[in-house]
Amino acid sequence: RDVSHAVVMRTLLSHLHERRLEVVKYDNDTQEWILVFGGGIALQISSPWRLVSEGRVAVGWRDHRQLFGLSAHLDLPERVRVTTGSGVVRQATHDSIGDLAIHFENSSTIQVFNSSAGYEGWVLNGPEGRWVVAQGGGRVVDSGADG
Repeated sequence: RDVSHAVVMRTLLSHLHERRLEVVKYDNDTQEWILVFGGGIALQISSPWRLVSEGRVAVGWRDHRQLFGLSAHLDLPERVRVTTGSGVVRQATHDSIGDLAIHFENSSTIQVFNSSAGYEGWVLNGPEGRWVVAQGGGRVVDSGADG
């Protein structure tokens, strides 16, 4: 039922709790941003996302290697590392249409927008082959929900 399905979803997202963000990289082949957390948890993002800190957008998914009037091109992975501080996750949640929020201990937040009616917005690959995917149109599916 809907209530138990939501609990299972939170359970998998809770695997991110107290995990450290270890790697942020762009995969040119899949055109996805990949965020790797401790414990072998990886988030593949194929939709727009941003990192918010102190009430402002610190960096957005299209900002990598942009100049923006700076003396050097913006290094998005480095900006994420610096902005998230220790990189330790306090909480991860998703809403009813599949938008994902990953809150860090220093109050910065990665916000992922499930932006398509047909394409998957993000996939969280967890322990033991378990995953959660934000499908196009807003449905969020947990591989562990059916058994």
